[in-house]
Amino acid sequence: MIQVSNLSKFYGEKRAISGLNFKLEKGEVVGLLGLNGAGKTTTIRILTGFLIPSSGDAQIDGKSIFDFPLEAKRKIGYLPESPPLYEDFTVFDYLQFVGRLKQISESELLLEIERVILKTNLKDVQDKLISTLSLGFRKRVGIAQSILGNPEVVIMDEPISGLDPKQIVEIRNLIRSLAGEHTVLISSHILSEIYKTCDKFLFLHKGALRQELSFSKLDEEMSRLAGLELSLSGKTKEDLTSFIQSLLNGSDTFSVLQSSSEESTFVIQSQDTKSFKERLFQVATQNGIQIESIKKQEVSLEQIFMEKI
Repeated sequence: MIQVSNLSKFYGEKRAISGLNFKLEKGEVVGLLGLNGAGKTTTIRILTGFLIPSSGDAQIDGKSIFDFPLEAKRKIGYLPESPPLYEDFTVFDYLQFVGRLKQISESELLLEIERVILKTNLKDVQDKLISTLSLGFRKRVGIAQSILGNPEVVIMDEPISGLDPKQIVEIRNLIRSLAGEHTVLISSHILSEIYKTCDKFLFLHKGALRQELSFSKLDEEMSRLAGLELSLSGKTKEDLTSFIQSLLNGSDTFSVLQSSSEESTFVIQSQDTKSFKERLFQVATQNGIQIESIKKQEVSLEQIFMEKI
């Protein structure tokens, strides 16, 4: 559905992206990940026809975005990081305006607006001014305009940035619901925001594609890199530290995250966290130690790059 071939963009001698090659299949949800300045937005702007590359090609459903720009763009729905919303419009009027820009026929427009409003759960606010909406609802309106006309491809730049945890879950579920019906490309610099949203992940670093991982492969990597955050009480700081050391096997390591007279928190790095937890649960009570909390730490995008690049 999206085929990128040797795509490069230079600003004078400065490289923004260089030699990108990747393919997105129909119905996939794909994350384009990279630290700030990696070239994500440049790539997206080229794919949507806003920028001309220095070399290479990008095809949308077999149509080159450069040789057949109108045909290719008709197949794309685009959500910039800041949705292009007209705040003095109601949600319904704005979607009607966008539908006419997309040249959706008047006989189909009302049904199409109703479809995207239901899809994005905007029914209760369709008659409200966009200026009165929360950021989460504005993002929904942005997604609604991007899927208006049912494009084959939907491209989103940082769709979850700035949202609170509840809104992140809602927008993540909404994006996931587009799978199969649309091919979706999502740009983000925060791995945890889109980790459970995508089928595969493209990692950009300094303008180059460094690796491509399926969800299952990335899940394995994150499980391996994730530290186990463990809070214990019931003994002195020194005794708790000695207790943790006694549980470690082979290449297992630990560090002290914080410590007080009442409780100590450790981060455990283990190749086999299941086995470590089994040993912990078996002997903690016997040693008069209480487990206050235990959780896996989130793995950051920086950790992935430090490990692989």
